Amino acid sequence: MIEPLISLLMLLAGASPVQTGATQISDPVAACHAWIEDRAWSDQEDDPQTLVLSPVAACFDGAIASGSLEALHAWIDAVPASAQPVLVVRSRGGDSETALALAEKLQARDTGVHVVEVCASACANYFYAGVRDRHIQPASLLLFHGGFSANNRARGLAMLEAYLSGPQGATVPDPEANRRAVGQTLDALQARQDALYRRIGVDPRIVHGFDALDVDTLDDAHCGGPSPAPRHFLYFDDAQMARLGIAPASGHTEQDPLRVNAAIAALDADFIACRAPETSFAGTGAREADSAR
Repeated sequence: MIEPLISLLMLLAGASPVQTGATQISDPVAACHAWIEDRAWSDQEDDPQTLVLSPVAACFDGAIASGSLEALHAWIDAVPASAQPVLVVRSRGGDSETALALAEKLQARDTGVHVVEVCASACANYFYAGVRDRHIQPASLLLFHGGFSANNRARGLAMLEAYLSGPQGATVPDPEANRRAVGQTLDALQARQDALYRRIGVDPRIVHGFDALDVDTLDDAHCGGPSPAPRHFLYFDDAQMARLGIAPASGHTEQDPLRVNAAIAALDADFIACRAPETSFAGTGAREADSAR
């Protein structure tokens, strides 16, 4: 489900511009929401943007790629130690390693993350699920499709083997060293991801549960009825989110399959999302963080 993170095979996106807003904003969530709604969904790919409203509040709208989060890193690094940061985000997702690195900082600063309209893929895995203080604007979509896991590791190594087997493989001086390096990198990323979750009581099954799941076997009712579109994402209902430790502190995601996929279609997307089955995600919640609260 997740795109394997092998730098050898990645295309690097350009850096995201940053805009600076007023220094005093009475309602940063509303201000960010209005700013995001004024931007076209197509800008996710072509023009990812960060708007810094104040030293403690920022907005991000765009795909997550190498360079697109530099302004957010600079912002979170500069937030006063005594303040709780607020980040408002809309994102179709993107590069998981890039998202994880920022999520670790967001979590360490107890950032309040507010989702507007759509938070998918790496956005859902790390910006939303990676913090304790998470919020959903009404009827927003929260879409998951896996993370760093055993299956992802296998796919990553398979991609490397395909590269090494091609004509370009002859230019690699030490293929075995590359295999070890890629495997170690993916193992380290999975360990960081799972630690991110356990620190705040999130069940890592929100990503590992995808390994044993074939979405094509789900009943059509989970997906809003029959559709030829690929089933790229899953979403969780309220009870599942509570068990997995990712319930929002406020707000409510869209969970009706017909409305979820109508919203996806309105974005001109060529995929659908399905409600997650109970079997693969029957989480009881990670307990590690409970005693620390």
